[in-house]
Amino acid sequence: MTDMKKKILIIDDDRDYGDALKIVLENNGYLVNHVLNIDDGRSIVDEDPPDLIILDVMMEKHTDGFDLCADLKNDNACRMIPIIMVTAVTEKTGFKFSPETDGEYLPADDYISKPVPVSELLARVNKLLASGMNP
Repeated sequence: MTDMKKKILIIDDDRDYGDALKIVLENNGYLVNHVLNIDDGRSIVDEDPPDLIILDVMMEKHTDGFDLCADLKNDNACRMIPIIMVTAVTEKTGFKFSPETDGEYLPADDYISKPVPVSELLARVNKLLASGMNP
């Protein structure tokens, strides 16, 4: 295959989950970087923008994922990078979020609750990357 491998950035403070996800995505032909906090994630986005971001909602602060997602989507340099929010927030708090109904607060391109079946996550990653959303 002559195409450049697509780069995916995982920003999730759960080291085991992020590392497991990284292995699955790499086994499916993606270049994957996993960082544990939004500051490191933002640095990577600025230095070497990924083709897609998988972003946890609750990290150091419960709003970390929301804050970074809004920050990225309001930045012309990176607003076209698709973001999949992955979280256990519904399980932990009972709150449900949807990009369709809560887009103002959650400007992500997709949203998945943990635990995510690997096949489901791969299907959504492939769909967003194939849609040509990214620059």
